[in-house]
Amino acid sequence: MRLPSGHGREPLELKMTPMIDVVFLLLVFFLWTSSFEEPEFLMPSAIADPPLAAGAEATLQPPPASEPFDEIIVRIQWTSGAATLLFNDQPLPSLDALRQRLQAILDVGVLPPVIVDPDPEVPMGDAIRVYDTARSLGFDRVLFAARADAAPPSSN
Repeated sequence: MRLPSGHGREPLELKMTPMIDVVFLLLVFFLWTSSFEEPEFLMPSAIADPPLAAGAEATLQPPPASEPFDEIIVRIQWTSGAATLLFNDQPLPSLDALRQRLQAILDVGVLPPVIVDPDPEVPMGDAIRVYDTARSLGFDRVLFAARADAAPPSSN
């Protein structure tokens, strides 16, 4: 179909308002979906280290600030009739020290999964206390580690 040339043609007018609206909506979308939080592994170690109370022992070793952790592993070992806690392979003196360390991580604003890894000799009550401590602080992913060498229960 041919259009007649030269007769009745109006000059082509380009409207800028719809294009400005689309650009504005894209700008709003990208601002709303972007994250302005600083990643925890770039924060100074003073933020990640919990402050020690007066008279408290300075034996707690915080995790290295340069290495981000994707998960927290709380290992429970049974030595000489008592449970010993390891927080990412660093010993903790008590369950209260574990609570302080987990609270310091929450204060930074991250929620990595907490994996409770009890030795086979550890009473289930000690493992449940560690689990309950993490859940009571607000960690929503608290898991138990499973041993690959453990035999499945017999069906007899």
